[in-house]
Amino acid sequence: MVHAMLNSGFSRSYIISGEDGLMVVDVGSIGTAEDVAAYINNTPGMMLHDVRYIAATHFHIDHIGGIGHFLCKCPPETRVLFHRFVEGYLAGTRELSLIRHWFVGLVPASLASARYIRRFSHLKFESLSGIPLPGLRNIVKLPYEHNKIGYFGDGKSVRYKIGFDDWEVIETPGHTEDSVSFYNESSGELICGDLIVNTEKNGKGKLNLFHWSREVITKTYRDLCNTTNPKIIYPGHGEIITGDGNALLTVKAFT
Repeated sequence: MVHAMLNSGFSRSYIISGEDGLMVVDVGSIGTAEDVAAYINNTPGMMLHDVRYIAATHFHIDHIGGIGHFLCKCPPETRVLFHRFVEGYLAGTRELSLIRHWFVGLVPASLASARYIRRFSHLKFESLSGIPLPGLRNIVKLPYEHNKIGYFGDGKSVRYKIGFDDWEVIETPGHTEDSVSFYNESSGELICGDLIVNTEKNGKGKLNLFHWSREVITKTYRDLCNTTNPKIIYPGHGEIITGDGNALLTVKAFT
């Protein structure tokens, strides 16, 4: 089951609960970390001791900026999960991909997402890691030990199990090179990160104009439409998307 964290900053954070415990996706700020911890502590049947994974859909500051703050509240065995490219960012052998369309993509989405900010800590980040700008994208310093981190994928497949209930990782590049989504085929739930944004109440979402590659994000979307059948889509920014059939088919794609 997916629990959406409402009003917790620019980006959406989600808690997945299941027989294998809890997995938290996209802890984007220190305020978000506080909100997630409070939600778990105040929800019957949930405990911070049950958090197995803290995962990120991609390595941008508004999706990773509170992970360390939340990790400190979790048991020692909790692991942070990133796409394998992040290992290269941390080692200095790979650069964070630059993003296009800041004004037509980022600015409108940020203004719309600002309504989910409730206090100053929603704007506080642990470091400057994850800013896709020249001169800043090489700042990669995380406030936790690297031995706490695990990495998705081996470069040979784009869809694989992660050992948490029925959830799979699907590599969904386009917004960034290291973007991933989380999909549960049996429940019809898709957490898609910033592949899709939905800033309108009761909206059906649209492909993200703020992206690394228009060609790649378009191909990713088409491949998802052909290989998955989500009834509920949880975007990285904005409102949850639902549909009677495949909710992906109602998303506004590029023309």
